[in-house]
Amino acid sequence: MPFWLNDLGIVSALGVGQKHTMARISQAPTQTLTNVSSLVFEQRPTFVGLVDVLPLTESMRFYKLIDLALAQLTDTLAKVTCSRDRIAVVMGTSTAAIQEGERARKVHAKEGKWPAQFNYYDQALIAPAAYIAKTLDATGPCYSISTACSSSAKAMISARALLSADLADVVICGGVDSLCQLTVNGFDSLSSISDEICKPFSKDRKGINIGEAAAVFVMSKEQLNDHAVAFLGGGESSDAHHISAPISDGSGAISAMQKALNDANLLATDIDYINAHGTATVQNDAMESLAISKVFGNNTPVSSSKHLTGHTLGAAGALEAGLCWLYLAYPEFTRLVFNNTEVDESLSDINLITQPRDASVSYCLSNSFAFGGNNVSVILGHLHE
Repeated sequence: MPFWLNDLGIVSALGVGQKHTMARISQAPTQTLTNVSSLVFEQRPTFVGLVDVLPLTESMRFYKLIDLALAQLTDTLAKVTCSRDRIAVVMGTSTAAIQEGERARKVHAKEGKWPAQFNYYDQALIAPAAYIAKTLDATGPCYSISTACSSSAKAMISARALLSADLADVVICGGVDSLCQLTVNGFDSLSSISDEICKPFSKDRKGINIGEAAAVFVMSKEQLNDHAVAFLGGGESSDAHHISAPISDGSGAISAMQKALNDANLLATDIDYINAHGTATVQNDAMESLAISKVFGNNTPVSSSKHLTGHTLGAAGALEAGLCWLYLAYPEFTRLVFNNTEVDESLSDINLITQPRDASVSYCLSNSFAFGGNNVSVILGHLHE
């Protein structure tokens, strides 16, 4: 039975909407990350994946990111004919609206009281799913998943499970995270933040850039749009090797990718493009290149998109699966993301895209790896008779 990703609302540093996102990838390379100094405690300039239509000072930007994504789904949602209690919502997030809490804490420290508009509930991990459910008047199952950087990829697999179990006819699924001091300074304390724009798989990579995004799909068993893309498979593993470092032999990532291939009933040679987790940290890129090499060899084109969007944490899985969705939904969109970098020759041999390359794809795999060894791979593609 096919499961359809009928439409995508996408918001990131690449822009708002499908057309803006594809245009920024297709055009000559341009800098899409923003240098700000207000997020790091030392006020050190830091590159972040800022959605620049919303200034950092914008109140409730977390919900506004969701609004920007949902607005793109209006036409598709109008085609949904099932009852409201058959519409479910599953969202991935890692911080919810914690930026509002950071601001409120500063006001409280200065004035001795909390701002009138501050609501602690907005920081609850259920907040994004509950907000979408309320906005759409969806009364089916509603929950969030928070497994750090694999959250929204797991939300997509969970959405399929709800459809398979006949607990819903339509599932709004994806992920959202907004910029805040907690994540930027947290990763900085791990010496994982790069002072430059990140360089995935580069020999001089220095770490990540944090970003923000919202990526929201409309998943169903019924195909609602001509440009719908099939969700073909998902694989999950948990190596529990370390609280933040990946297991160096790549066994957790290998397991997730192989499970996704088995779930999709595909061979490694069937995959046309891999969107790598590719954080540009020393350990992750070494582990992931080893894992990809063991499963795919050096034949399948691979790239990371994090130098364009930043690492969007709880939204990363859905955002990067969303880029794969765009390749599949729009045959004219052929410019693969590339990492214009001098590859670290000590890494395992993979077919890393380092120059502009056009390709038509039928099957894409997207990787998301998280703290605690939580690994997810998803496969999207076209159905062939």
